[in-house]
Amino acid sequence: MPDIAIVSLGPTMGWRQADEVLASMLEQAGCSCELVAVRIGRSDALRVSMALTDTVEALASRRAAVGVDARAIIFSTITAALLQRPRVPYAVRFDTVAALSRPGLGGVWQRRREPRVLARARVLLPWSETAARTAERLVAGTGITPGPAVITLPVPIEQLHGAAERDLAAVAYAANPDKRGLDLLCEAWRLARPPDGCLLVGGIDRSQAERWLRRAGVEAPPGVQWAGPLSRAEWLTRVARARVFINASHYEDWGLAQLEALASGTPLVTVPTPGPNEALALARSLAPELVADERSAPALVGAIRAGLLLSDERRVAYANAAAVMLERYRPEVVERQIAQEIVPALLASAS
Repeated sequence: MPDIAIVSLGPTMGWRQADEVLASMLEQAGCSCELVAVRIGRSDALRVSMALTDTVEALASRRAAVGVDARAIIFSTITAALLQRPRVPYAVRFDTVAALSRPGLGGVWQRRREPRVLARARVLLPWSETAARTAERLVAGTGITPGPAVITLPVPIEQLHGAAERDLAAVAYAANPDKRGLDLLCEAWRLARPPDGCLLVGGIDRSQAERWLRRAGVEAPPGVQWAGPLSRAEWLTRVARARVFINASHYEDWGLAQLEALASGTPLVTVPTPGPNEALALARSLAPELVADERSAPALVGAIRAGLLLSDERRVAYANAAAVMLERYRPEVVERQIAQEIVPALLASAS
């Protein structure tokens, strides 16, 4: 019987990477750990709306957990925990809560189940302080006592290195074009019309992007390269070659791609994306002129132009300041937190 099993829904590349790193760090802390991958299978075709997507993923997570036999369980997202009834202590790790990310009719059942699922956990592991505060309010509203321990556990961000030559003008990520604001990104790039260099967009290929843009009524601008899906190593190599990283997202649960850009010394040009967006405050502190005043193409154009005009000296200073700000996310800091706080809290008196 392993000490801890992680039920890994892994909806994105970043989530899967985060779960793998967590499993490794738990083992370094002296725990035996089983990583249980959730398989969606044929029901993937049913994921056509927010409510159905979460239902499919929650049911698949429950099936994945049926054969798990461990002293404690970590559910790697709130969705993965929604339909579970574990007989052992459990933790929930999450970037955001349904109360924030699932508005409207599409999130009714998720928002109703979420507070009690969180309240019955032994430990909550939010990625950010914003998500932690929101979860604490939800738990308090249930009246269930004692409540879980709430320990903010960010995804570790290792120190990356920028390329010697910044031969790409800009990079952006748009694996989910609607959430990532691909229409706004393209419109802003068209208006900015930088004379030298191109915008490289990862996570989506040309045919997918152009189909999506046609439905959105936006023309693909000149000077864009569509990189398609890339491995994490391939993606980070391109980020390290860029003069700026551009974010136009509608909503950010944490901002992993943006934080990795900062770790690469790549200045972050961004709209003021709402949500538990850990990267936004850092971007404003580092260079407020690179943060648009509003989420609009004209505002983003000004930030893009300011980013591309940064001198080499200013870019070096930006990278050095970003490295200092990211020290609290370093793997060695997160490893100590897991060993000293999380393992004792989760395994205390676990059967």
